[in-house]
Amino acid sequence: MALPTYIDPRKLALQGYLLEGDVASESLPRLTSAVEAISGCLRAAVQFELDESRAKIAHGCVDVTVHVICQRCLDIVSVDVHAEFAVQVIWSEEHENRVAKNYEPWLVVDKMANLSELLEDEILLELPLVNYHAEGACTGDAFIEDAGSENDGPVSDSPFSILAQLKRK
Repeated sequence: MALPTYIDPRKLALQGYLLEGDVASESLPRLTSAVEAISGCLRAAVQFELDESRAKIAHGCVDVTVHVICQRCLDIVSVDVHAEFAVQVIWSEEHENRVAKNYEPWLVVDKMANLSELLEDEILLELPLVNYHAEGACTGDAFIEDAGSENDGPVSDSPFSILAQLKRK
């Protein structure tokens, strides 16, 4: 089932609603531009509810598989990305100081909010900075130095080795 793009998070929180479903990759333009390709749909489960202080919150998880460039061999590598989040709905930036420590603020100025943008933000924050194939599966593995090679001793070509010698005197 496809998740709705625009929702009223305040109303859903009052009702204690759970949304589960998919977001099509066409609805994720920033994620599309950050990776080589998105494999399938983004899957999400979002629980809306009121916390102990009657604040409107949403928490859940998001999963997606993306294709990115391996930094060793420059071929495509598939990466599963999982993000968990907990946000508190606020109406203006002045309310940001009222957000509980265990939640991130979700600024919803109008009645309706874009759920796809929230989910896309969470996935973008969880993307790995550097991507590699698993060891042994990468054509760039030949460039990895073995730990037991000739570099077992201290590095004598260090620019600080001369300082170490001066310190000993």
